[in-house]
Amino acid sequence: MSEHQHTDVNLQVGRKRSMLQFLPYFLPILILYVLLETVGIDLKKVYGQGGYTVTWGEILLILSAVMALAEQLKVSNPGIDNTLEALTMVGMGVLQLVLFVLGAAGVVYFGMFAKSDFLVQTFISLSASIVAVLINARTLRRSIDFAGN
Repeated sequence: MSEHQHTDVNLQVGRKRSMLQFLPYFLPILILYVLLETVGIDLKKVYGQGGYTVTWGEILLILSAVMALAEQLKVSNPGIDNTLEALTMVGMGVLQLVLFVLGAAGVVYFGMFAKSDFLVQTFISLSASIVAVLINARTLRRSIDFAGN
């Protein structure tokens, strides 16, 4: 063997990255919330058939819970650095919190965000983003230690 012999190594291990993976899953829920509020649909109005009733606010909360779980799955790949995805989740939660604070402060055009439904969605988003950062930090290590080590 010669000292100058080279071997080709594929450095693109893992998944291919696209810009869509950096979009937080809570963004469509925020867009849906703004659309429902802009059109003037009452989120607390009860819709139902038979014995089953539901409100738009409950639908948005269920979607928020499902998206929170999906966001956590997005960053749970062992050995893959998903820090940017986790930080975009934190950014989305902070954006929702800022929108709520502006609405609660009475700033013009932000009154639609000063509602309890939006506050609960914000709490779900923020807690999911915190958990996502922790999951990413734990799964970034290639080996998983047992017994709390």
